[in-house]
Amino acid sequence: MRTGVDTDHSPGFALVITLSLLALVVLAVLALSTLLRVDSQATAVVISQSQARQNARLGLDLALGSLQRHAGDDTRITGTAGITGIAANQGATTRHWCGVWRNDGSFVTWLTSGAVSATSAGTDTVELVSANTVGPAASTSANVEKEHVIAGRMPITVASTAASPGAAATVGHYAYLVTDEGTKIGAYAPPAQRANPAVVPLISPQVLVNQLKLKTAIDGNAAALPGIISYEQLGLLPPVTASVLQDCFHYVALTPRMVMGGQYYSGVINLNTSSALVWRCLLDTYNSTPGAIPVANVTARGNSLGNNFAGTTAGKAANAPFTSTAAFATYLATVFPDTGSPGYTQILAVLGPILTVRSDTFRIRAYGDAVNPADPARIEATAWCEALVQRTPDAMPGYGRRFVTVTFRWLGPDDI
Repeated sequence: MRTGVDTDHSPGFALVITLSLLALVVLAVLALSTLLRVDSQATAVVISQSQARQNARLGLDLALGSLQRHAGDDTRITGTAGITGIAANQGATTRHWCGVWRNDGSFVTWLTSGAVSATSAGTDTVELVSANTVGPAASTSANVEKEHVIAGRMPITVASTAASPGAAATVGHYAYLVTDEGTKIGAYAPPAQRANPAVVPLISPQVLVNQLKLKTAIDGNAAALPGIISYEQLGLLPPVTASVLQDCFHYVALTPRMVMGGQYYSGVINLNTSSALVWRCLLDTYNSTPGAIPVANVTARGNSLGNNFAGTTAGKAANAPFTSTAAFATYLATVFPDTGSPGYTQILAVLGPILTVRSDTFRIRAYGDAVNPADPARIEATAWCEALVQRTPDAMPGYGRRFVTVTFRWLGPDDI
């Protein structure tokens, strides 16, 4: 018997099912769209990072090419920008640039991107030696050199892009900085390569307590030193910490090498530096040799050599490098006359064989970034890299002796 109530809900139920399935399809489409968008963004990040790294490598290659072109010849002289009169202070962001001069003392170039003078890299610059390498620049003093170092950020422009066909656009930037490792005290000089086995530059004991930790590590871990392949790896030796390496970065290197007579020599130092810390180290190196009449007040006299290096006209032009060790003797005589004890003749008899006026080991740091082609002010990715390069005995026709890359590493923001 029919009661008059319709209990058949099939049409309504089908509608609910249909709407539910439609909602699931829409949700799946939205999820897929989000996944594709995230994947596209991740791909864009990878592409931008790859472009930034390529631009950093471009900067590195340009730096190596400039070094080869300007400093490959045996007659070229190198030194730090401090010898042109840039005093040590927290704003001296170009003091540790590497310069190249001819053997008559005339200037050739700064091995820094964007350099327009000894104190300027243009209006767009980046720091390539910064707080994580040397600590705060504000801590620079007569006893520790902590200057940050800049380079010019140079645009990379293409004639056309997909976003703007036929219109030139900036797609990124590069920067590079070459620093002169040969003007620093070598932490380790392989005995078989020493220019003078009896005299090896050493870290002065008359520096700050934190800096002395590096000397303690070197003196106490002699057996481990041949296995160290970079300055940064000296941090593996107790009691060295990151702050110790920061305090010593501007005046200590691992193993600078010099090419002489077709062979490599260690334990040699380029005297064209105004670093008072380096001069203290050299005076204490002299004091450490058996039978030497000791230099009294090494700190004051080392400071005098470094601080007056740029301005002196004894043996060179003001704000220029020395072109020979013999020319340097004229300046040394102003601080250590032969009427004193010791005189400059006695000091040079010990140090002369390990002094030179050019370097063959250099550190290159390079930067690259990738920008949004539609908005060049928007940086999409950045990259940094570093290489230690060495001049070799091998000839490169037209460009002196060949430079080769000894070590290479990618850096992060925490390494700069």
